Amino acid sequence: MTGFGTILLLVGTGVLIYGLISFRKKKWPRRKTQIVIISSILAIFIGAAIVPSEKEEASTEKPKQEEKTKKATVEPLLKAEKTFKTTDDGAIVVEGKTNPGAEVMLDFVDNPDPTATADEDGKFSLRVNELDRAQDAVLSITIDGKTKEQTLSLEMSPGYQKKLADKAEAERVAAEKAEAERVERERVAAEEKRIADEKAAEKRAAEAKVAAEKAAAEKKAAEAKRAEAKRSAPKPDTSNKQGETVYITATGKKYHYDQNCRGLNNSNGETAVTIAEAKSRGLSLCKFEQ
Repeated sequence: MTGFGTILLLVGTGVLIYGLISFRKKKWPRRKTQIVIISSILAIFIGAAIVPSEKEEASTEKPKQEEKTKKATVEPLLKAEKTFKTTDDGAIVVEGKTNPGAEVMLDFVDNPDPTATADEDGKFSLRVNELDRAQDAVLSITIDGKTKEQTLSLEMSPGYQKKLADKAEAERVAAEKAEAERVERERVAAEEKRIADEKAAEKRAAEAKVAAEKAAAEKKAAEAKRAEAKRSAPKPDTSNKQGETVYITATGKKYHYDQNCRGLNNSNGETAVTIAEAKSRGLSLCKFEQ
């Protein structure tokens, strides 16, 4: 960009040349020509005085611009090993070097991604407290909006592999033991239930037997009482008059003087008629009353 001093110097020089030509060709009056020439010379002197300071200022601004441009085009640096192993406790530390202040991230497929910021020397350290399996992870460095990546191989140390194997075996044994205990508890519970059910069934059967025996005894006693009552009852007088009342059934072939006669036990109901009517129907005296 052209400075004011340079413009003034060029204009003054041009006007001076034009004034000298005009003075020589006598186009202008003498006094006017002198004023133009003197003004041009002053402009040249002033411009010449300003130009060095403008050049110095331009030389000062140029390194700043170059520094700004250089800072905006910083390329991410990444120095780290390709393979890292865990400790025997499963922890793994990824270390390396990059640009000071760069953002560092370790990207896992299914684990939380640890992040860090590089220190003033560009050093960084990322720690995972417990790696569950060997896997690859992507280490990324970001600075000034630019990112550089590197794939790392994260491996298990032999000691940690053994520790995981022992843990898995212990969990398997514990699971088998718990399953065996569960099966045994279920077996014991089923056996206890079977015994309880058998005892309950035996109790119900015994109670039913007692109830049946009691009912049979009561029935037998009632029958004996009825028989005794009939035996002790006076025998009917067969010389009753023809108009005396007897008891018959709808389908029976006998008539009965006693309404409680054993011959009437299975009847559905008795009808009182005169002995003459019973005989007219062809009925005869019950054998239990003869």
